[in-house]
Amino acid sequence: MRPILTRLIPWLSLLLAGSAAAAGPLPAKPDPALSPAAVVQLQLAALARVDQPQRDAGLAVVYGFASPGNRKVTGPLKRFATMIREDYPEMLNHRGTTLAPLIMQGDVALQGVELIDRSGVLHRYVFQLSKQPDGPFKDCWMTDSVYQAPDTPEQAT
Repeated sequence: MRPILTRLIPWLSLLLAGSAAAAGPLPAKPDPALSPAAVVQLQLAALARVDQPQRDAGLAVVYGFASPGNRKVTGPLKRFATMIREDYPEMLNHRGTTLAPLIMQGDVALQGVELIDRSGVLHRYVFQLSKQPDGPFKDCWMTDSVYQAPDTPEQAT
């Protein structure tokens, strides 16, 4: 098996270049070698090409990185996909993203994301991740929730 970084280099270079197009599947399984930021970047790349190579393929990748607790709330993949399409349509096929500095406290991480949707509108989100303590995903960073970031005082009018 090739080292995880070797498998991720093509995807990370595409993310850094700002491209949403890529050939081949994204890694769809949590891995203890992935940092919280890498998990978020993989999910964002999957959302940017949500229906490639087939409908909801990107959502299956995102769901693959949802924590067990998240999956209990959002349900099976079909329900999860419907929720994302209805509640977060701006994330689908977005144009680009910028990550804020990661905030970590123990086994919890917060990753701020600025996302430019396909219409050119800026959206801000926070991905909350946790390092799984046991089970099949032991030591893997997985997403517990994603929520819209609150407006900063400078933005409020």
